Amino acid sequence: MRPTRTRHGRVVPIVLAVLFIGLAVAGLLPRLAQSKARAAEQKEAVAPPAVFTESVQRDTASRPYEVPGTLSGLHETAIFARTNGFVRALRVDIGSTVRRGDTLVVLDQPELLEQLRQAEAVVAQTEASAALARTSLTRWTQLAGQGVVTPQELDERQATANVTEANVRAARANLANLREQQRFGALTAPFNGVVTARNIDLGSLVVAGAAATARPLLTLVQTDTVRVMLQVPQSAAPRLRVGLATRVLIRDLGDSAFVGRVVRTAGAIEPSSRTLLVEVQIPNTRRQLLPGMFAQVQLAIPAGSPALRIPAIALIVRGDGTQVARVEGDSIALVPITVTRDFGTTLEVSGALEAGDQLVVNPAESLTSGQRVRATVRGGAAPSATPAATPSAAPAAVKAAP
Repeated sequence: MRPTRTRHGRVVPIVLAVLFIGLAVAGLLPRLAQSKARAAEQKEAVAPPAVFTESVQRDTASRPYEVPGTLSGLHETAIFARTNGFVRALRVDIGSTVRRGDTLVVLDQPELLEQLRQAEAVVAQTEASAALARTSLTRWTQLAGQGVVTPQELDERQATANVTEANVRAARANLANLREQQRFGALTAPFNGVVTARNIDLGSLVVAGAAATARPLLTLVQTDTVRVMLQVPQSAAPRLRVGLATRVLIRDLGDSAFVGRVVRTAGAIEPSSRTLLVEVQIPNTRRQLLPGMFAQVQLAIPAGSPALRIPAIALIVRGDGTQVARVEGDSIALVPITVTRDFGTTLEVSGALEAGDQLVVNPAESLTSGQRVRATVRGGAAPSATPAATPSAAPAAVKAAP
């Protein structure tokens, strides 16, 4: 029996030791895991932040400039009255097509007719006075030759004759003016066009006045040719020429484009908007284009030097202007740029950039110039713990999302 007791006495301490070691290991493992996690977090905090990049592209594609504008008639004018009267005949209405010289409105001018009769009587009166003055002057001239009258009296008769002649000329001029006003009683079309507005009716009283205060009787628009005024950006203005063909798109009329042509430019850049005012004319013989329509005009402006194109998500807008974050070795530099054209997902820019430069996309607000980063081409492998190589050694950027 002694050997059995001895064996049991040895087994119990061993079991207790194994249990103690197991409990110790079970308690240490979570602590070791926590220590490793804290060490990883500290290491991550010390390491430079990871960023994704895309490269600056040289844009060699030829794309037309598309500029919005509003169509208007080649000529558009308001018809005013030059004399008072009542509307006796109204020969057009809105939508009427007229030719140059067609009569639009006829006015009754009772007051003017009375003024004409009075002016005619004044002309007859002054002509009679002038005839009498000329006869008297002839007689006094004969008497002066005989020494019957003095030179002073002859000069007075000559002055009287001159005054009466001047009165005749003034009366005739007044009569001609009234007859010209009577001619204004028939309003005619100054050009071929369409009546787009009417503010009078039969019997309406028309009062002549300044265009700034008087109400126009009709509005006439020439629509066989329409035009659109465009504001072309300064970047394209030097290459724009008179005679350049254009495509005019009206979304409401389908996909067909209308052909227009640049007929004139302002010849100077507007300082406030940095744009050039350009007029494009479009033939409209079928009257499909209506003044007031919104249009998109595509200008096939010859390409200049290839522009730089960057992704729109690389743009940084801050209080000191627009910038991009360029990767230089294992750090970044904030580079000021100017956006010249916006294509939605990409931007055409100018500034101290070169094709192939790597730019940080979706940059954080906390990025500063000189900050160390871990750069990875967008769409490539995940950022590594080692600093990125120089931009020249970086692979070309791709357009896939990270």
